[in-house]
Order: sequence, then structure tokens, then C-alpha cells
Amino acid sequence: MIETSQQLAVVTGANRGLGLETCRQLAGRGVRVVLTSRSAAQGRAAADRLQSQGLAVGYHPLDVTDPASVAALADTLRREGRCIDALVNNAGVALEGFDAEVVRRTLAVNYFGAIDTTDQLLPLLAPHGRIVMVSSAMGQTDGLPPSLRDQFLDPVLTRDSLVDLLNCFVRDVEAGRHLERGWPANAYRISKLGLNAFTRILARELAGSAVRVNAVSPGWVRTAMGGPGATRSIEEGAHGITWAALAEPDGPTGGFFRDGQPISW
Repeated sequence: MIETSQQLAVVTGANRGLGLETCRQLAGRGVRVVLTSRSAAQGRAAADRLQSQGLAVGYHPLDVTDPASVAALADTLRREGRCIDALVNNAGVALEGFDAEVVRRTLAVNYFGAIDTTDQLLPLLAPHGRIVMVSSAMGQTDGLPPSLRDQFLDPVLTRDSLVDLLNCFVRDVEAGRHLERGWPANAYRISKLGLNAFTRILARELAGSAVRVNAVSPGWVRTAMGGPGATRSIEEGAHGITWAALAEPDGPTGGFFRDGQPISW
């Protein structure tokens, strides 16, 4: 692990669950943390609890689906002269039901929100910075029809082509033909497949730099999203996220990991 003194991490969706525990673990390693969340009241309360434990955690509101909110965070950090050493894209939703509107709302947070946050904060990233996409085993391509799997795993897939692919999913759900086209009836899964594909695209884009970009599957964790029957504690799930956020400058990039070990796309 790298020296963490005076390093800064930004964690999205961090007022509870994995995001909050990631803030706790990073701050416990000596990293200064900006905890962000859509709910200002919940986010400030979460940051206050960590501060009461002697941890260097501040708060800033952030709605990843609102470009102006993301820009406000970037502007604040820029005015303060802050350089980001680790960006953890943790904000995510798993909505009830399945229709085109659920698909749009899920993609807005889990995919497009992470991409916009990354793009707007990238100019503030340290030369050795780390970008962590909090993904899921549901984002693996196992079980997809070969045609879809090949499209998501295309080694020369571009941002635009990926967006076209995701928009195709939306249109197929709207038309009620997603099953015949081979799409799973699961908006969350498609959002994480997209996030994983973007991880590989961004790693290619940043290949000439020392920035590390990786996706992490925390496993099935006992959070509000995972439920009480999940097999892993929040602490266990966050450990792999923390590992990626503190990766060595010469560490892996463009990979998918659980507990610091590579797993298949």
C-alpha cells in the first residue's frame, strides 16, 4: 500500500452502507476523506459521526445524476486547491420493479452518474490517482447470450458504442422485446455490465498515465440493498474497495477485483 499521509479521497453515495464504511476505513488509514451523498442531512450526520471518532472526514452534497451538483463539488475542490488521490464511485441504486422508467433511473445513477462524476473530477486527480468503480458480480458477463457478451467485452468498445448498446436495452424494454433480444430483465445488472465496460474503456484512455482504474465487486453484503440474509459484513465488502483506492502507483489497472484478487469480467 502507498503512503497515505495527506492523501485525499472522494467517496460518492457515502452516507451509509459500503460508502460510509469505505470512508471509515480510508480515514483510519490516514487519508482525508470527502464524504458525499444526495441527502445533505444524512451525509452531514454520517460525517459528524466519523469526525467524533477522530477521523478526518468532511462532507459535500452530491447528486451524481445532476451535472450541476457534480460541477459544484469540482469547483469547491478546485477553489480549495485540493488534489484527489482516490475517487470511489460508490453511489448506486437497485430499484423495485422492471420497466423502461426503472431502467432509465437505474442507468442514470449507476452508469451515467459515475461517468459524469469521473469526467468532471478527472482534471483534479493526482498524477498517481486511483479511480474505483464499485460494481457487482451481477456485472459479470456469465450467462449472457454470446452476441451480447461479445459486445460488452469488445476490446475496442468506445464510449459512444457503449452508450448506444445501453440505449438499445432501454428501447427494447420499452418495446417489450428485451427477452427475445437476449437481455436479462434486470436493470441493475445491465447498469453494472455497463460500468464494468466503461472501466476498461477508461483504463485504455488513461494508459499513458500513472492513474489506476479498476472495478471492485464487494460481494453479497449485508447493506440496505443487500439485505439481512447476505453472506458478507459491510466491513468485509468495503475492504476490497479500500484496497483498490490505495493501490500502488505500479499496481493493476483495467481490472475487476474482489478482496484484492482478480475475477473474470
